[in-house]
Amino acid sequence: MIPTDEDLELLRTLVEGAERGEFQALATIVHSRGSTPRKEGARMVVGPDGRVRAGTVGGGCGEGEVLEAARRTLVDGRTRQVTVDLTEDLLTLSPAVCGGIMEIRVERVAPAVTFPGLPRPIRIRYHRPPDRTTIYRQSLVHDDGRVKVTFARDLDFDAPIQVDGEPILEPGADAVWFTFPGAWHDIGRFHRADGTFTGVYANVITPCVFEPGGEWETTDLFLDLWIPAGGGPPQLLDEAELQEAEDAGALSPRLASRARKEAARLLEEARQGQWPPPIVHEWTRERITLRKRGPSRAGPGRQSSA
Repeated sequence: MIPTDEDLELLRTLVEGAERGEFQALATIVHSRGSTPRKEGARMVVGPDGRVRAGTVGGGCGEGEVLEAARRTLVDGRTRQVTVDLTEDLLTLSPAVCGGIMEIRVERVAPAVTFPGLPRPIRIRYHRPPDRTTIYRQSLVHDDGRVKVTFARDLDFDAPIQVDGEPILEPGADAVWFTFPGAWHDIGRFHRADGTFTGVYANVITPCVFEPGGEWETTDLFLDLWIPAGGGPPQLLDEAELQEAEDAGALSPRLASRARKEAARLLEEARQGQWPPPIVHEWTRERITLRKRGPSRAGPGRQSSA
């Protein structure tokens, strides 16, 4: 899906505010029904002064309630869910009649805190039960303590990774990866070789171990989640592979159960519009490559089975 001018303005606003060290609030319509001025996925950025900086979730139709919630969230950092009921507008004589209901999530976006010495190379030991280990080399471009963003450039593998017969990651393409300390999954932004963004891919993994010298280690737990860029429903992948590994004794029942639990949680949050987190939309391939922060060739990057 090609980003609209509004999408680019929202991203630019978030990035510029974060780089100035500012807290901002991001409001996102996660569900709507009936006649509403904006639909699911519409976003609005509120600055630290409590004023709208970019986007809209409906203008005069209930936006005041969202702004008030955003101002409170900027102060205490709590994520809020706001229900905007516009059915009462049907009783008015306003020419801008709205007769639906919107559910809007309001969350605080922290300023960027980038550790010194970035970008820097990292090496990931990626285990695949029962006995396969692959080394992936990437470039760490952002680390704020809550998420580590890495860039895998000009991927070198034999055949495209596909979902339902469609290529989602091609040889020669780039990928942006998000690794969350303590989390049982990571997230990748996938592309075609021509740079077209294809969607968001999550691997269910054991929490990554970060060792000195840029050495990382994790184990793949087979299950994956795919959200296409075109806005289709999230898909859970490779359930049969997990079952085969468990039946063969390559994965313990405890780890298999933990993988299923994590995948189910991500799938439900994705269906509700609560996942992936905003930072996945902020750190795009374009943002990294335009700044020339990635190496000329980062090696094979991280592959996933699909």
